[in-house]
This record gives sequence, C-alpha cells and structure tokens, in this order.
Amino acid sequence: MNLKTNLLLNRSIEFIKYDYNHLKYPLVLCCHVLIYLLQKFNKHSLAFKIASNVYRTGWSGSDELGTNVAHYYFKANKDLGRQISAEFIKNLPILSNTAKFFERPEEMLNGIITVLKNPSESEKGALIINYSYYFPLFLRFFEVEKIAESYNIILEPSWAGFCEENILSYSLVEAPIFLQVYEKRDKRFIERLDSNIIPIEVGPSWFINHNNFVAPTSGQRDIDILMVAAWAKFKRHSAFFKALTPLISSKPDLKVVLVGYPVDMTKEQILQLAELHGIVNNIEIHEWITPQEVSELQKRAKVNVLWSKFEGNNRAIIEGMFCGTPVIMRKGHNYGEHYDFINPQTGYFADEDNLKDTYEKIVANAANMDPRGYVMQNRNCIIGTAIMGDVIKEYEISQNRPWTSELDVKVNDLHGMAYLNKDTADYQDSYRQISSLLKKK
Repeated sequence: MNLKTNLLLNRSIEFIKYDYNHLKYPLVLCCHVLIYLLQKFNKHSLAFKIASNVYRTGWSGSDELGTNVAHYYFKANKDLGRQISAEFIKNLPILSNTAKFFERPEEMLNGIITVLKNPSESEKGALIINYSYYFPLFLRFFEVEKIAESYNIILEPSWAGFCEENILSYSLVEAPIFLQVYEKRDKRFIERLDSNIIPIEVGPSWFINHNNFVAPTSGQRDIDILMVAAWAKFKRHSAFFKALTPLISSKPDLKVVLVGYPVDMTKEQILQLAELHGIVNNIEIHEWITPQEVSELQKRAKVNVLWSKFEGNNRAIIEGMFCGTPVIMRKGHNYGEHYDFINPQTGYFADEDNLKDTYEKIVANAANMDPRGYVMQNRNCIIGTAIMGDVIKEYEISQNRPWTSELDVKVNDLHGMAYLNKDTADYQDSYRQISSLLKKK
C-alpha cells in the first residue's frame, strides 16, 4: 500500500471513530441491536467487546451503551462477567513488552507493580500497577485477593475509555480497587457502575520527576516547535505537518524537532510524510533518546505540541511545562474536556485551522506565561501522591482501619516507575511477600 493510499485509509478510520460524534447516535442504536442479538446467542465476550469499542469513541449515546452493558455483565450478572474476564485473561496475547512476564511474572515487581506503602500487622500497605496492559497479567499470575488483604491496590491506566476488560475485571475482585481517572466522562462511568472500584482524580502525567525536567537558566530557545510522540498513527504526524504548512509559508526557517520511537510506523515513514507535505527541510528527528536528552530539547523549545485526537494522560506536555515550555494541545483531545492544566499560564488548544495563529500568540506572549510555576503549584508527583493517599485514607478510616503513614512518592518514566526519594531496599520485604503469592503453574 503506497503512502497516499495509507493516509487516506487512516484518515477514513479516524473520521469514522472521532469526527462529528454528535451525529452518530444511529450507529449506537445499531450497536444496541447487535449486542442484544449476540447476547441471545450467548456471544457475551463479543457483545461486551463491541460495547467497549463504541464507548471509547465518545459517539452520542455511547455513554449509556457502555454503562448499561458494563452494569449488565459486571454488576447484575457477575457470572457472565467472570466468563468474559476469564476468557480475556486466558487469551492475552504475548507482546514484545510483556513476553518476559509470561515466563517470569515476578519481574513485574518494582517497576510495573510498585509498593508505595509497606503493610504492618495492623495497617494495610499500598501498591500501584502502571499501564493498562499489565492489569490483566496481575490477575493472571498473582493471588490478587490474598494480596489485597495486606495492600490497597491502585490502577494507573495508560489510555482513556474505561469500559474495558483490563479494568472491569477488577470489579469482580472481593476487595476495594482504587483507579486513577483523568477524564470526567470515565469518572462518571465508574461512579455509575457503583462497584468496588473507587476513582481517584489523578493520572500518569501527575507523576513526572520534576528534578529531571527543569527550566533553563540561560540561552535562547532555538527550537520553534517540539513534538514528543511515538511513531504511531494515532499521534497524527501527517495532520500536524499539514497544519504546519501555513506557518512555514510565513516563516520558512521554522525549526521543528520530533522525538519518538517506532510503534506502528518508522522514522523513515515519518520523514516520508514530512516530504509529502513539503516540510522535510524543517524537520529534525530524534529516536530512542534518554529522558535527559528529551529534557535538554524541551529547554530549547518555544512551544511543545500534542496533536493526537485520542490517547491517555499524556506526559510529554507536562514534562515540557516543567521545562518552562508552553503547550499547544489539539482541540477536542480525547472527549473534548477543557483541562484545567491548559490555561493562559501554560498554553492553548488549537486545531488545523488556527495552529499558526496559536503558535504566534504564544511566542508573542511567552514572557507572561509560567508553565513550570503552574505545574509546580498544582500538578506534580507530590501533590498527586497526596491526592491518592487522601482517598485511600478516607476509605480505610471508613472501614475502621488505621492510617498512620502516608504513601511514598513514585515517578514515571518510559518503561515503568521509580521512587522519587526512597530506596528500593526499603520495600524488599513487601516485594518478597507479594512474590510469594504467585499462582502455582
């Protein structure tokens, strides 16, 4: 398939999934009928999968569809929910980033499964699981309910749209499960499900190591636009390049730096897209660089751009804010929420029609903006940890259990989690305890 044909196909898929969603209620009605028929033929996993995919789109009426189907399977008819969950977990694909855990699941500990509080005889500890595709592995390989006797379990999802098996399988666990929610739509969904899953209003982007991403003390910002985004179709490099062309026409020497790594595209394909839009000479590209190198680029950038229409709780734009770099976020991102962290101090929303004007507004007003000041005061790993701890503390006290020590602070990097200040040695007993609760093969 040639490049232009592939672009047309991707654009068509994107149009169906994300554009004019307020007009797609008839499609949701058709899905209602299809799900009903599949349920009559006992095709429950497929029925739920359709509801899950439709919910994620945000089409008109998809909230109700997802909520009703999730309630049917994971609240009203839990035996069916257990069938769906068991089938899903049994058939988990072995991916390049999960293969080693199928052989040695204990290697998920201290990085993917991270202890934030040691338990004591009288007080429960806490652990957090990072990335949605690891959630079912925890259920598959560990005695989760036994672990939950000693630890409060926190899930940190890596993408929006919570009507899915990765998360709802935990509604079948006989223990409280704390779930980070960073979209209001997903929070409503979890609250309406009224299960053991308790929402916490933080997300992965709260847990940046602000010591690694700092504002420059001197020097000029010689990068006009920085985009930190995997080489992936959902990152919409082609649409971004097209939106750049009016700006490059008025500023031919515009310097655009791309940072990423291969997912379902390659660096060469990204450069082909830039050439197709006639801007390849404006592009500088970096692949698989370290967080420290990303930080150095952020310090040099005038503007940091996120142009995807749908993903999770993006970290790169917050990393840029810690480096004092304002952001342009694609208008309508995920479900179109007007996030509080996009404001006159930090950046603006834009679309393909006004990227040029928005960039020029930020550059002209940069001296009056303070992205780092905003996130240091309102959105960092210390504040995020305190929010998680407050929710868990309130629950524990409601159950007449003590809460005498707080959660320790963790930070995220590309491949997992680490502690901000603590040493791993402080948690070795907890990791040994959890490792002892691996299921027997």
